Amino acid sequence: MAKKRILAVEDEAVVARDIEQTLTRLGFEVVGTAQFANEAVAKAAETRPDLVLMDISL
Repeated sequence: MAKKRILAVEDEAVVARDIEQTLTRLGFEVVGTAQFANEAVAKAAETRPDLVLMDISL
């Protein structure tokens, strides 16, 4: 079965890096990270992830 593809959106770099490492360790494919909502929309259109994990404050 193919790995689920996730786009992580987080404005704090340290937290984004931790999320990416944790998801990778759990067997997911992180297709990218974004810091801003407009960047996330563009990356989602480009990478077509299965899930977008987004900071609620953005």
